[in-house]
Amino acid sequence: MMNTRRVTGLLATNIFLSGAAFAAMTPYRAIVGVDSLGLSNAAFGTVMALTAVGSACASVALGWLSDKVTDRRVLILLCAVMGVVAFGLVWAIQTPFVFVLTFCLLVPFGNALFSQSFSFSRAYYNRSHPDRAEFILSVLRSMFTLAWIVVPPIAGWIAARWSAYSVFAFSAIAHVGCTLVIGVLWLQPDAKIGVPASDPDKPAAAPPRIRIAAPYKLGIVGVTFAMAAVQLNMVLLPLVILRDLNGSLAQVGINASIAAAIEVPAMIGWGYLAMRVRKDLILAVASAVFAVYFGLMLFVSSFLQVVLLQAIAAVAIAALLSINISYLQEAIPSRVGLSTSLVDLSRVVSVWIAAAVFSLNSASSYTPFMAVAALLSLAGASLMLLAGRNRRLDTSG
Repeated sequence: MMNTRRVTGLLATNIFLSGAAFAAMTPYRAIVGVDSLGLSNAAFGTVMALTAVGSACASVALGWLSDKVTDRRVLILLCAVMGVVAFGLVWAIQTPFVFVLTFCLLVPFGNALFSQSFSFSRAYYNRSHPDRAEFILSVLRSMFTLAWIVVPPIAGWIAARWSAYSVFAFSAIAHVGCTLVIGVLWLQPDAKIGVPASDPDKPAAAPPRIRIAAPYKLGIVGVTFAMAAVQLNMVLLPLVILRDLNGSLAQVGINASIAAAIEVPAMIGWGYLAMRVRKDLILAVASAVFAVYFGLMLFVSSFLQVVLLQAIAAVAIAALLSINISYLQEAIPSRVGLSTSLVDLSRVVSVWIAAAVFSLNSASSYTPFMAVAALLSLAGASLMLLAGRNRRLDTSG
């Protein structure tokens, strides 16, 4: 039990530091790319699109490999080191070529630290505490969100005190911390998770078949639609506050912090509930609640009303960002590494959907587009309910 607690502490620290790296860097990548390095908006958008594609490819490749290696810690360490190199290069060599090369080739592997950490965690807790795996994973996911509460003000102070490039140095240092934590994890003998070494005297066993059951296919699409609504909310909400409600940048930050602070306990609560209730039902309810939030956002007239509605939004987002990991990990039985890569794949597709929807808005007002986000949420809820119904029919049949 003591070793399990130690491993859990190390995993929580690793995930927090991973979140800290991206909470610090993400708001300033456009500032560095466009303002400091002179990339055009189109060029920067292309770089970010290629980064998303690269992240999906890296996640799938590493997910496939993680189901074959004898020790998954090797892949987590690789991703942490790649994050050190990637963000360190952007800080040390401040040129457009290095920025583009780093984001297209190295950052995707740093991004994969998140999914690889959860791939390892799921395999570890399936072995050590299968009855509490869902709850522990939700607690670990809340550590990533906690980083997004704590770190942005620190990153803002660093950028103001020195420069936006310094934020990338902070991210590199956070990945150094991840590397050290994983090194300590290596000292825990029961933390080795992977495929047992093959016996040369026995024929190699065939790898488990890659097959996604039909109900899960519907569920994956449903999760992707719901996540597209999350992505659209991330883009629209600051613009609604700034443009439609004549708010300030400070209010945007306050609103984001309040929402994240609500998400942390909500994630833990959803994780506790997931031990007793089907995950497809939880995701369907969360998507429906999210649709209600978007419907109410159509009628806001003040910043205070937006803040009050974050109590609804944060509860829904907490489930969509945490329970979806466990749900997608079950999509490909016996291939937890490959199924975890579906988390990144669904995220990338959801970003594309949100970007396509956002590009259709040619008006000066952003609040009406909350209706589109509501429709995406309702579509996600409907597909999750249908997936759960089909799964029950398959089980009973």
